[in-house]
Amino acid sequence: MTRWQAVVTDLDGTVVGADDVVSPATLNAAAQLRYRGLPLLAATARTRHGVERLGAFAGHLAVAVCHNGGLGWSPEEGGRTLWQRTLPAAELTDLAAFVARLPGAGLSVFGVSSWDLTPEYLALRGRPPAEPWREVPLAGITDQPAYGVAIRHRSLSSDQLIARLTDAGFAERTTLTYSAPRLVEAGPLGVDKATGVAGALDWLGVSPRHTVAFGDMPNDLPLFALVGHSVAIGAAHPAVLAAASAHAPGLAEDGFAHHLAELGLITPW
Repeated sequence: MTRWQAVVTDLDGTVVGADDVVSPATLNAAAQLRYRGLPLLAATARTRHGVERLGAFAGHLAVAVCHNGGLGWSPEEGGRTLWQRTLPAAELTDLAAFVARLPGAGLSVFGVSSWDLTPEYLALRGRPPAEPWREVPLAGITDQPAYGVAIRHRSLSSDQLIARLTDAGFAERTTLTYSAPRLVEAGPLGVDKATGVAGALDWLGVSPRHTVAFGDMPNDLPLFALVGHSVAIGAAHPAVLAAASAHAPGLAEDGFAHHLAELGLITPW
């Protein structure tokens, strides 16, 4: 039996560059995995639209785990939704109230029906999303079920924001993590990339210990603890480098494809 039976990867900073660029080597690797019958999964903070936007690469995915585990769906199954996990209304309302009390903060809500951003969040983001979104004032942003939220701040780091949220009791009510500087993502308690990928692998009939995972940011840490072989890409966050089984070159050097070739899962590009 082949030791490695599935591959899961983070997207942004790991296999996807600025403006949704996926290199020919990465696309070739994804195609080879599919041809060889090795399921490729994405585990990302992105929305479903954000994954679909990747075109041919998305078409090679067996399962896409979005919103840090909150949503699972299968491109191979015609876009079939496998699960949804949403924040309880009380947590969503209280997170909005927390942002209202924190000068310099903006809130983004990943709703089941739409991606809503406050004007403050949009200004801190620097540019509008490249997918459907709505600008919504903070007072009206909690009017629908949501997979999670993102909080940005003009000066606080991600770790400082998590400390503030923890002091306010949210670490006991939500899952707090981050995938970019000065940003924190809050999702349903007990839901993260590991729970999402574990569910996806169970659906595929693959054991986590026979799975290879790639990532670069703290929201990948639960995933690394789940799988049999974890790979930090490029200049990954120090905590990710410390937790990884291996280190591969960065996105610009096609570390994803190179490491899969080293494992014998694809033919070198």
